[in-house]
Amino acid sequence: MKHTFLFVMILSLFMVGCSNDDGDASRIRLTVGATNIAGTNAKTASFTGKNNENVVFTDFRISIRDVVFKNDDDPNSNLDTDEIQFRGPYQIDLLDNSDALTQTIGDVIVPDGIYKELRFKFHKDEDLPATDKLFDRSIYIEGTIDDQPFVFWHDTSENLDVGRSTGVEVSGGVVNFTVEFDMSQFLGSLKEIDLSQAADGNVNGIIEIFPNDEDGNQEIAKDLKDNIKETADLINK
Repeated sequence: MKHTFLFVMILSLFMVGCSNDDGDASRIRLTVGATNIAGTNAKTASFTGKNNENVVFTDFRISIRDVVFKNDDDPNSNLDTDEIQFRGPYQIDLLDNSDALTQTIGDVIVPDGIYKELRFKFHKDEDLPATDKLFDRSIYIEGTIDDQPFVFWHDTSENLDVGRSTGVEVSGGVVNFTVEFDMSQFLGSLKEIDLSQAADGNVNGIIEIFPNDEDGNQEIAKDLKDNIKETADLINK
């Protein structure tokens, strides 16, 4: 009986010690968000070009996995490491009709150091219900073009690297990292896209923009995917 009591006491002290250690550990809290820097209303982003004035986004979602942070103080730390901090997949809703959203992925314990970059992979999740808007897709947008409904999606599995040139010091406590997509630049960050040129080729009432659509908008789908990746920025707040 005495041995049992002693074992329980040692185990309790060990658990308290671990808890205290975790509490003092350096952590990164990762959030993914959307913003519309150029406009006052996230729903009607201030797109450049008169032909995009009547473009409205009402839904924006992404699916990601395999988030890795690069510690510049560690010569063995790189974005190709197998030490993935957030495995995923994560389905992230970034626009609710008129409101840009943010979603916290979680906290992860990391070594102390200066962190300048992170990488994640766009990931099409085939384990979702077939009715889910992100089933077998990694990027999804809904909206209207001159009041006509449109749907854009892409199934890209590309990596996305984002960073801060100055880096962020992580040394004890929780440091917030946010990957932010600027929706106002979706139609002009790399290539100027005139969404009024997107066609409803099969005349079903919906302008469909994706890699294998029947409406003839495949090139727009590629350019829009590339533009969305370009707008991602890493901020610390």
